[in-house]
Amino acid sequence: MSEEGDVISQGDEELLKELKTGQTFYLKYLGSVQVFESLTKKRPEERDNWTRHCMYRICHQLGICKENSMPDELLLEKLGEVKVEDKDVELNVALHAFIILDKEGIRILERHPIHVISYASSGTEEYTKGVFCFVSHVQELGRRCLVFMEPDKNVDFIMETILQIFRLNSKGHGRKLSTTIAGSPESSTNHDHQTSMNVCNLPATVGLDRQPWYHGEMERATAESMLRHEGDFLVRISPNTANNFVLSGIANSVAKHFLLLDENDQKVRKQQQVFETIVQLIEYHRGENVPIISEGSELHLIRPIVRFAGALPRR
Repeated sequence: MSEEGDVISQGDEELLKELKTGQTFYLKYLGSVQVFESLTKKRPEERDNWTRHCMYRICHQLGICKENSMPDELLLEKLGEVKVEDKDVELNVALHAFIILDKEGIRILERHPIHVISYASSGTEEYTKGVFCFVSHVQELGRRCLVFMEPDKNVDFIMETILQIFRLNSKGHGRKLSTTIAGSPESSTNHDHQTSMNVCNLPATVGLDRQPWYHGEMERATAESMLRHEGDFLVRISPNTANNFVLSGIANSVAKHFLLLDENDQKVRKQQQVFETIVQLIEYHRGENVPIISEGSELHLIRPIVRFAGALPRR
């Protein structure tokens, strides 16, 4: 795999695969601040205070905030070297690492393995609107707080993405796949035994594992925590019902969950239509802006919730 500073080549199959499974954000990398103490055992409000001061130090160096922003001088003394970057980058948030690339997306600037990332936070003051950071402890670089700015000053989706990565990893989600039934609501009943199968074994699942809105096995509650707005949707496998694929989305401000495969012949059916694959079903309803109607509900597929193949334990 390529190291920091290397240009990505087509031969870097592992790295290219990692980048494809991640979410890329186009940001301004403001810089980093050395952090001399571990934040692992500190209370949440203490961690927030530390990262807030890291963001303050970088923003102050760049003239983004005024000197009278009332910092905690004692805490500032516990922070080390400030390294200003102030450059456009791509930040790829993936399963195994947060990867910072140059703005062309061809050269690795920094790679932070997931297990060394401990905390992430966004700015709360007016001068740090659109600013966020994460704390990483790469052995050769030391513990640092890396600070970024989103050009449109909106970091909500970025922070939700990072939060989901922490949450999914802490729950230990696997990448198993299964199958199932058309137009029925997903049962919330728990089952002790599940039958899992490789996605390639079912004709209806061709191409499914390459879709960003496909999440593999996921609990109903976890899916609902990711769905926020009308039109949000994702496809997952229910761990509570054997061999089922589930379409989860928001309809009339309520989370809905529909099984996708007919339990008798494992074909994808909606009303009178039969689709060859789940991907074809999703693409048809998205492309034609046609709602999926089931059990009296109309589910519009507008915003796919992208997957993150695992994530990190909170430290």
